[in-house]
Amino acid sequence: MKALKIAGLTILGLVLLIILVVVVLGLIAPRNYHVERSIGINAPQELVFRQVQYWKNWTAWSPWAEHDSTMKVTVEGIDGRDGSVYHWEGDPKITGSGEMTNTGVTPNEKMTYHLHFMVPWESESDGHVEVEKISEDSTKATWAFYGDYPFPWNAMLLFMPMEKMMGPNFERGMELLKEVCEKKREKISSFEIQTERFRGGNYAAIRKEVMLSDMRSFFETSYSTLQKAIQESGVSFAGVPAGFFYEWDEETGKTEVAAAIPVRGRVQGDSVQMIRIAPSKALVINYYGPYENVELAHFAMMDYFQNNNLTLAGSVVEEYVTDPQQELDPNKWLTRVIYPVQ
Repeated sequence: MKALKIAGLTILGLVLLIILVVVVLGLIAPRNYHVERSIGINAPQELVFRQVQYWKNWTAWSPWAEHDSTMKVTVEGIDGRDGSVYHWEGDPKITGSGEMTNTGVTPNEKMTYHLHFMVPWESESDGHVEVEKISEDSTKATWAFYGDYPFPWNAMLLFMPMEKMMGPNFERGMELLKEVCEKKREKISSFEIQTERFRGGNYAAIRKEVMLSDMRSFFETSYSTLQKAIQESGVSFAGVPAGFFYEWDEETGKTEVAAAIPVRGRVQGDSVQMIRIAPSKALVINYYGPYENVELAHFAMMDYFQNNNLTLAGSVVEEYVTDPQQELDPNKWLTRVIYPVQ
């Protein structure tokens, strides 16, 4: 009995000693952490910020995605806007799982987010990515991560310093962002811009405000509807399918677009309207590649307009020359990017 009492007192003493140690360490340990890395990028501020603002672009420069081929990502909400959520799930030993929520966007300057790490352990913190214009073709990007541990659990920071654990990952992330942006900038600089006479014409079209994330499905559905209406109306095609791009609503994140097919005659059908485009002078880029990267041609065109003080004289047009069902290699798909000019 006496031995049990002694053992009990010994265990109690050890527990009290551990508690005392934790309290003392908590008093001397920092209660917050802040990890930050910056890098200079030879690319325009707007191009860099697009890689930061939209969750869909993060995988290309994520240091964790680079090392975990099993990682799966889904995005909820309006990508690029406050409240959109980036979910990831991967190898528990490499990336684990969790989510990041966009908590605010300052256009072309800063995106803030809240991080909820779930696996292999649960924690929460905040972060931001900020871009600063150095010159027309030079940008400074900064990625920061910060949070706090309540007393006395902050003692963990003495044994698991965030700077040592996370710093190299953030540094690698900035290196990858630089590579992505500079490759895109190199591609933009390689486009040849030609001056042509855009023929215009009569188009059967479906016009709607569409979210960027829904753009592809809108065009696929609309072209199917248009082709059926054209056949039922007994008119012939007069060229390749096209897309007309009007205005972008920053509040809703929607773009007013029209899926269109040039025709000889009038087409009847639900939601189908006829659009007449007058011939005009235009600047044209012949872009070869998958549709999701056609924005690079638009960046090149916008740069050209700005550098030459030109004014857009109508809606932007994309002509989809290559049929993906006939040509399976997306690198060979030709899209003509057309900007009417005064």
